[in-house]
Amino acid sequence: MNWFKKMIIGWVREDWENASTGLTSMEANSLIKPRRGLSVQSNSDSIDGHAGLNITVMSAIGGKIITFRHYDRRKDDTNYRHYVIPDELDFERELGKMITMESIRQA
Repeated sequence: MNWFKKMIIGWVREDWENASTGLTSMEANSLIKPRRGLSVQSNSDSIDGHAGLNITVMSAIGGKIITFRHYDRRKDDTNYRHYVIPDELDFERELGKMITMESIRQA
């Protein structure tokens, strides 16, 4: 009897997905559906609420301006750090150093 319940649940789930996408059952059956994995629910309202590096690179006369933005949830405040990489220096190497330092600061 358990297999019968699973079959009914499968049909209902397919119809629910088809109704939300607006596809008919024939169209939905012709599509290849990916397998479902585990889902994770977050209590955060936006992706900015998660810890991570937010980097902005802007060109300037004589180099590049790098801005790191970090949101502090406890203080409800956004912190900015600005750096300048002159054209004479290796941009990739200097940016790598900055990313490393900012990652350590946020940890």
